Amino acid sequence: MSSGSSLLGIGISALQAYQRSLNTTGHNIANANTPGYSRQRVNLVSAPPQFTGYGYMGSGVRTSSVQRFYDAFIGSQVQHYTSATTEFSTLHQYAAQIDNLLADPDAGLNAAMQRFNSAVQDLANDPASMAARQVLIGEAQGLVDQFHNLGSWLDDMDAQVNAELQSSVTHINRLSVSIADLNEKIVLAYGAGAGQPPNDLLDQRDMLIRELSQEVGVTTLEQEDGAINVMVGTGQALVVGSTSNTLETYRGPGVHGPQMIALRIGVNGNVPITGQLSGGKVAGILQFRERVLEPAANELGRTAIGLARFFNEQHEKGVDIDAHLGRSFFSFSEPQWDSYPGVTSSLSVSWDDVGQLTGANYKLQFDGSAWAMTRTDTGENVAMTGSGTAADPFVADGLSIVVDPAAASGDTFLVQPTRQGAMSLQALIDEPGRVTAAFPVLTTESAVNTGSGQISVPEITDIDNPAFQSAPGSLSPPLMIRFTSPTTYEIYDNSNPASPALLETVSGYDPAVGADLFPTPGGLDYGYQIRLTGDPAAGDEFNIAYNSNGVGDNRNALALGQVLSGNIMGNGTESLSDLYNSLVSDVATTTRQADLAQRSHEQLLQRSLDARDALSGVNLDEEAANLVRFQQAYQAAAQVISTANEMFETLLGAVRR
Repeated sequence: MSSGSSLLGIGISALQAYQRSLNTTGHNIANANTPGYSRQRVNLVSAPPQFTGYGYMGSGVRTSSVQRFYDAFIGSQVQHYTSATTEFSTLHQYAAQIDNLLADPDAGLNAAMQRFNSAVQDLANDPASMAARQVLIGEAQGLVDQFHNLGSWLDDMDAQVNAELQSSVTHINRLSVSIADLNEKIVLAYGAGAGQPPNDLLDQRDMLIRELSQEVGVTTLEQEDGAINVMVGTGQALVVGSTSNTLETYRGPGVHGPQMIALRIGVNGNVPITGQLSGGKVAGILQFRERVLEPAANELGRTAIGLARFFNEQHEKGVDIDAHLGRSFFSFSEPQWDSYPGVTSSLSVSWDDVGQLTGANYKLQFDGSAWAMTRTDTGENVAMTGSGTAADPFVADGLSIVVDPAAASGDTFLVQPTRQGAMSLQALIDEPGRVTAAFPVLTTESAVNTGSGQISVPEITDIDNPAFQSAPGSLSPPLMIRFTSPTTYEIYDNSNPASPALLETVSGYDPAVGADLFPTPGGLDYGYQIRLTGDPAAGDEFNIAYNSNGVGDNRNALALGQVLSGNIMGNGTESLSDLYNSLVSDVATTTRQADLAQRSHEQLLQRSLDARDALSGVNLDEEAANLVRFQQAYQAAAQVISTANEMFETLLGAVRR
């Protein structure tokens, strides 16, 4: 009988098999708390039997493999949900910070705007009060400071986002190198082990891939030699076999130069992939920047620009305590733009109608024959009027754009109209007497009027009209309105009250509805509106002159209050408070959505981890039972060897006799 089928050989094969089983069980117990470890099992098969004349005799046991309990589908689920959970967790973490800031009653903008509005109302209630004027100036500066605080905080968040992206890219590159190194070791181990899997190396690689998926979403493809290729984005190769490619960050176009990501593939250079990345911390940061940070900064800037532009316009339509025409109350920057790499032409961007601003950023591109403008957030095409020249600029969404005639095909620009609005806002009025509470136009009724007619100035329509600018400190010309009948009146140039000059006769006055001047049917327009009401009698006269002593006049203060509360933005559909409240609401909604998505994916991830642990996790009770079972088998195998030895000794003893 050959040694392979002898009792001693059988015992030895059993002893070796159960020793390996005990070693593997001990290995499982030792790694019970090792992250990513998959429990292993020694697979035993019967050794090939030996043929004898009376049939096949068993020859013991042999070890066929050391099996790792691992399911690729469950592993891919864990990887996917890890990536998604980290993405939404990162988005929620950052968005919640802005949500808490904007909605804070003290740190947000609402309280400062309300105090400024109250100061304007106090001025309207007492326009002669120097204290009320001083309070208005103080609250204006407080409002500016609050815009700066919020804008600075958002800029700091932007810098933090850029730093986090750089850190993540560095970590991704380290993990890629480690995965490529493990790929090489695994391929060599497969070859050296005649195709047997190097289980611990496979676990280490799976753990690295899961750690990588926390940084960015990846897909994997296993090669026949055991190596795994790792792709990011829409299939860009990060790891191919034992070779890893490198991610790099670079400064993108724009006011703050956001960090963008490119994939360096050997000598082929960098391939921009920022917009193609999904999942993981990187995608969460990019989502935060695109969905929360940039819109918040833009909307905050739009609020500041709307406040400054329309408050300035109304303030300039009034007169100060010395009867001087008003000047700008605030200053703010022009729209910002930047060119994409390689562009040598330029733009000129200015404000057209601030009330039509959207708070979006725009991409302006030249294809060699025509310019096209699209929103960067939605990709929507934006209609432009004009030809883009200085005499006929492009006009779109409240902007006026003059393009470079030397622009080349492919030239692309990023226009960020409102990004710097909050940080550029400055208060210009620092003297109480320079606040304009009064209108520059004063109307009076003749003391000898016999009718019930009344005259008022509802608004100043154009302070740049020659009536205000031709002779500073006066109205050119002063006017007198004389009714020649209850339905007809004449308009006179009253520069010489002793001999007024007739300018126009207007008929058809209806006492039931009154009349608005200007413009008149004959085309007279002096940059202000006149309202006639009541039932004037023939011979009644009304005078219109410059308001040279309007200390107690509150008409412009009331108009300033209407600017703050009126629908001046969104093409006449939104107030300044609406803009800010909408911003707070949008950020809160995104934060809530991210929170719900995070919670949902955490549950899915936990289920996947539970499924993985049920299959791959080490159960110490089970391993303890296996220890007893394999120990008993090992002892039994040792007894077989002992029995074989006794039989051999007996045989030797018989021969000696």
